[in-house]
This record gives sequence, C-alpha cells and structure tokens, in this order.
Amino acid sequence: MNRNRIRSLFAASLLYFAALYVYVPSLPAHIAERTSSLAAVGVVLSMYGLWMAVLRMPVGVITDATGRNKPYLVAGVLLAGVGAVVMVLGRSVGTLAVGRSLTGASAAVWVPMMVVFAGFYPPERTIFATSLLSFAGSFGQMIGTGCTGFLEAHGGHELPFIVAAALALAATLIVLSVRIPRKDAAHRSMVSGRSILAIFGRGDVLIPSFTNALCQFGVWAITFGFMPLLARQLGAGSVVVSLIMSLNIVANTAANLLATMIVRRGGKGIILYGSFVAFAAGAVMAAAARSVAPLFISTVIMGLANGMFFPILLGLSIERVDVFHRSTAMGIHQSVYAIGMFCGPWIGGILADAVGIRMMFVIVAAFSVAAPSALISFGRSVASAADRQQASQGNP
Repeated sequence: MNRNRIRSLFAASLLYFAALYVYVPSLPAHIAERTSSLAAVGVVLSMYGLWMAVLRMPVGVITDATGRNKPYLVAGVLLAGVGAVVMVLGRSVGTLAVGRSLTGASAAVWVPMMVVFAGFYPPERTIFATSLLSFAGSFGQMIGTGCTGFLEAHGGHELPFIVAAALALAATLIVLSVRIPRKDAAHRSMVSGRSILAIFGRGDVLIPSFTNALCQFGVWAITFGFMPLLARQLGAGSVVVSLIMSLNIVANTAANLLATMIVRRGGKGIILYGSFVAFAAGAVMAAAARSVAPLFISTVIMGLANGMFFPILLGLSIERVDVFHRSTAMGIHQSVYAIGMFCGPWIGGILADAVGIRMMFVIVAAFSVAAPSALISFGRSVASAADRQQASQGNP
C-alpha cells in the first residue's frame, strides 16, 4: 500500500535529516576551535553544499537510466552517519572537511528520495508531495537542532555527532524495509541520452533551480553559516544557540505545511517575492542586533521565508516533467541549488573576514532579495513569451 510506504519514507526522512542537523548549531564552534580563520570555517562548512552540487545531478541521471533507487537511498542515508563519525574523530581542519564532504555526498540521496516519495502520489499532487516531504526534512532538522544544546551540555561537542550516527543507522534500517519497485523495461526504454540532455535545456526546470540556488546562498551564509557565531559573540551559550537554530526550523516547518495548503490556490509568484523580502528583512534585523533577543525574531522570519520559497521552487522544477525524467530534473534542481549552499558559507566567510559578520549579513540580505526576484521576473517573462508564441502557432 502506498500509504504504508509514505509513512515509512516520511519517518526515514525525518530521522535522516535529524542525523544531518543534530550537530549543525555547534559545528561552526567545533571547527573554530581548530582554526582562527573565519574563511577556513566557511570552507569546511561549504563542503556540504559542494558535494551535493557535484553528486546530485549524476545520481538523478543514474537512477533514471537504471530505474533503481533503493541502493542509492540506503547508501546515502548510511553515509550521513559515517560523515558524523569522521567529524567527531577529526582533530584537524582537513579531517573535518572530509567528514563534512561525506555528509554532503550523503545529501545527494535527497534526489531519489524526493522522486520516490512524489511517485506515491498522482502527478497533479506533485507540489503537495514535495512540500510534505520538505516538512518531514524540516521537522527532522527541528528535532536535531533542538537537541544540540542539551546534548552538548551532557556530553560536549562530541555527543551530537555520535547521536547523528545512531539516527542515520535507524533511518537506514527503515529504508531497507520499504518496498521500492524497480522501474520496468518499458519505463527505462523511454530514457535516452538525448531525452536526458533535453531536460538540461528546459527553462521550467532551470529557472526555479537557479532561483533556489540564489536563495540558498543567503540561507547557508547566514542561518546555517555564521548566525551561531554572531549569537556567541553576543553572549549566547550552546543551549541558546541551539534554540535559535531550532526556532528557525520550527518556522521553516510551519511554512512548509502552509505551503502545501496555499499553493493549490495559486499566487505562487506573489508568495515567492514576499518570501525573498522577508528573508532579507530578517537578515538585516540580525545584523543590527545588539543583544541575543532580536536574533530570536530574525531567525523566525528567515525560517518562515525559507519554508515558503524552498518547496514551491522544488515543486515547480518537476511539475511539468514526465515521470520518466523526474529524477534527472530533480537532480538538476538539487545540484544547482546546492551551488548556493556551497558558495554561501564560502563567500560569506571571506566577506566576514573582510568586513565583519554584521556587514556580511547586510550584503547577503541585499543580494537575497534582488537576485532571486530578478531571475523569477525574467523566467515569467520568458514563459509568457513562449506561451504567446505557442498560441499564435496554434491559430490559423
């Protein structure tokens, strides 16, 4: 029954994302203990996005071409635990970079996981399915980051990484129990080199993908990059930093749920523009903070914004793609937006070293509202022109 498979994959996704995020609030400080360079901290953090960008597209193509998803799901989820173990054992910046790279490679599994989950629903409910699984991921992130401070208080920086390994193992066992049928020969015969290459030229896939990359640049430069360090500079302890991150993800999760309800009513463009502005406003509020208290408000605002634009852009990238090529389209989307996840902390670290964390937040805020808005506007104008041309060709 699809219902049982939906529940199992939902649960596995929740545990998997908890494993990937349970140490995130303490990770910048964990790295900073081994180097005095904010740029070096940013480089290590950026490895997560880098390897997602490198691997997600090939994983999407391979799963479409072979018709197999389960082996990649199992290996990818398990790798989240391996990366956590490497980071907890690492005593140098280089080793931490390797561990963070392994977790980035693990995150490539989100491609087949999203496609498999969406496949349990009819095509007209694709955006609902992507929003629902995004909610599972956000909920897992919320649980993980919510536990970080308490785990640190009882076991130091190491305990969250150990818990991450255990969560990844539990998620792997659930994935192993889910029946995920291999695509039949007729399905695979619809996939060719030419048909796959055609996906790479589709504007309805590329525009949402690059827009999400611009958005994730800001999210990973600020929320999952240097917000924890700014909070510590303002006097926050590990529990408070964990709470700030958790509130962000609580807001993200709530927005994911809201997105599943409002996307059916249309107006996605207005929602996207509004979420870009809201994220930038939250970032500027954090930059202006002179105490920890405003960070709680700013993190909620940024979480709500991310929770809106992320699932909508994700769903838009595969909404019009046939089922035979959805893994490829999803791989393209996730690889492209992972570029933003890589560049955000990397460039953010360079900017923070040059102008300070606060000014870096302001610069990234301006970019985060201007660049995605411009690209979405361009995409809408191109789509409108294409529709007009198609309509005129259809008329005698």
